[in-house]
Amino acid sequence: MDTLDCSCRGPLLLHEANMVIDSLKRDIRRLTNDLVRKDTLISVYSSTLRAQAQSRIDMSFQAKFPEEPASTSQPACSTPQQSQPWTEVVARRQRGVLRKFSPPPFNLSNRYSVLADSNVADPAHAIPLPPQHRSAEQSRPTAPPPKPPAPRRVARERPRHPPSSTRPVAVLVGSSMVRHVTLPRSETWCLPGARVEDVQTRVPEVVEQHPTASTIVVHVGSNDIRLQQSEKLKSDFTSLIQTILATGKKCIVSGPIPSVCFSDMQFSRVRQLHAWLVGHCSRERVPFVDNFGSFWRRRSLFARDGRHLNRAGASLLASNLELALEAHHTPR
Repeated sequence: MDTLDCSCRGPLLLHEANMVIDSLKRDIRRLTNDLVRKDTLISVYSSTLRAQAQSRIDMSFQAKFPEEPASTSQPACSTPQQSQPWTEVVARRQRGVLRKFSPPPFNLSNRYSVLADSNVADPAHAIPLPPQHRSAEQSRPTAPPPKPPAPRRVARERPRHPPSSTRPVAVLVGSSMVRHVTLPRSETWCLPGARVEDVQTRVPEVVEQHPTASTIVVHVGSNDIRLQQSEKLKSDFTSLIQTILATGKKCIVSGPIPSVCFSDMQFSRVRQLHAWLVGHCSRERVPFVDNFGSFWRRRSLFARDGRHLNRAGASLLASNLELALEAHHTPR
């Protein structure tokens, strides 16, 4: 009887165990999704808090050390100002007779032969020199002809690719934001006006030109923000990362930089792209460089147009990328 009961309860217990296992799997998936979402929120909030702290530090520094007002004094000039016209001075005598004084006359005749017209055919029309200057002028040696200006040296354009003796370990590919960015043992490919899909089409050429490079760093996306196509931009980034990984190279994604001249809509799209890249790179196990907090509201890092980086901004971006390369690069 006991044997019969055990044989009947066996399938029931197995069914209950399978139900418990399925429930645990669902809980694990739910908890995993919650952890990914919370990691994304923590990354966004931390970058925002870091930027706010930097802004408060800048405001406190400006409050303690205000800029000196520009001097209102007129700059010194070696050119004398135009003299005022002559005025008549009236002197009053005892008997009330008025007398006007005029400035002394000046001799405006030409005293030097070098100012005379050399093409005058008739010597009678030439202006003679005074006696006290005639001997000195005649004895003055003839000045040598001026030397021709030396040819200006034109600097040669820097080669696009390094010589064959160098072996770069990484290649930085991006838009005009990386124009002045240089990394050690790396080559920079600057593609002005490039979008994400343009960089994807150049990946095979980069791999062919630099077979020794084991890592490709991409910094692109600012020109795609103006198109206002968020879903297409996400799809292009996904294809770009898959294309680089398919070549056997490592991929590092440099996050977007919030320009100081962006409108409210463009800033909102840049922030959404930053948050999406944080989560997507985390799921794909691709290193991500956070540039949002480093450049937010820092006008001194941008050029006059407010969109491109100046030398200081390029140096800061190079430091961020260099740290990422050192942390994720494995020598071959």
